[in-house]
Amino acid sequence: MKQALRFWLPALSGMACLGLGAGLLGIYGFFVEPLSREFGVGVAVLNTGPVALLLVPGLVAPFVGRLADRLPIRRVILAGVTLAMLSLVAVSFAPSLAVAAACFVLFAVGVTGYGPVVINGLMVKVYPKREARALAIAAIGISLATATLPPAVGFLLETASWRGTLASLATVLLVLLWVVVLLGVPADAGAGLRQDSAGGSGFYRRGEFWLVGFCVALAFNVAIVLSICYPAHFMQSGYSAGEAGLILAFAGLCGLVGKSVIAWLGDASRHHARALVVGLLSLQVLGLALLLRGDGLALTLCAVGLFGFGGGAFIPMHPFLNSRYFDAAVISHVNGAQMPLFLPFGLLGAPLAGLSFDRTGSYDIALVWLAAALCAAILLTLRLPAGDARQSAA
Repeated sequence: MKQALRFWLPALSGMACLGLGAGLLGIYGFFVEPLSREFGVGVAVLNTGPVALLLVPGLVAPFVGRLADRLPIRRVILAGVTLAMLSLVAVSFAPSLAVAAACFVLFAVGVTGYGPVVINGLMVKVYPKREARALAIAAIGISLATATLPPAVGFLLETASWRGTLASLATVLLVLLWVVVLLGVPADAGAGLRQDSAGGSGFYRRGEFWLVGFCVALAFNVAIVLSICYPAHFMQSGYSAGEAGLILAFAGLCGLVGKSVIAWLGDASRHHARALVVGLLSLQVLGLALLLRGDGLALTLCAVGLFGFGGGAFIPMHPFLNSRYFDAAVISHVNGAQMPLFLPFGLLGAPLAGLSFDRTGSYDIALVWLAAALCAAILLTLRLPAGDARQSAA
């Protein structure tokens, strides 16, 4: 038991990093109203803040991924943790909204240093032939953070100001993450591979790079847009805000189950990664089709359950797919280099869905287009070579 725990300690550390990094997006909304009062700006202005968490990683991830393949990964993670948490402390002391926004951008840069690009690369390097299970274990951290951090932050805001809450939270997370990373991430993680990573960026010339990148970009951004559409869609369907929240909680629970299933299956399907991805995307298409029917609570729960399960299980598929076609020595660089492909869909998807709602009074047309985007992702996946193509590429 102790030996198994030691073996999976890096994966558990990755879980903590993703939960206390990318998972922090779930508490952003708690600070919107206090910041609006403090700086005298509208909520709509502050709601643009999460865009930084999409734009900044999209721009800096290629460079961070390259560093993670060339430097000891633990150093990269600790640098990202330090920059992110100190930036949040700086936000808590910001005298103006402009200063707070600049510090938040630095936070987004720091989170990229211990976000999916780096952590997923670490999982692939440390767990050869067990990538799927390790990636799924790490991805569970985001679900756990979504379930535990909001109540904690809500309690703190009842007893302290937003500035005190943010400074305390960032300080505690800084210490906690340093301890977790130092204990769980090997100092020499990937060291034996770095000497082979000098192959440059030749992966740009391979079709698999673009097929995986566009497939994942479509699927991830469909999930982002749908998370924005969900509340209004459910309330328009006759559910109260509280009922809509419970439906979303059910979707999140199904997402956690999806990640857990991938972790349980481990790498039994490692030679059938393409078929697994097609299956998960197809479940999401089916979920959207049922959501368009929208007749009754049972059908609605079935719809969000299918989409939540498929979407949650799909999260580890980005690095898992890349690990099938690219050497582990450059896996972080590949993951990061694909991030800019996410930007066009991410920046256009939500505004176009909002425009559709303004013109038609519902998200039905948007849901059809989201299903079409997932079908396009399926077609891209089917064009990937079957099996493990790394040897032929080498």
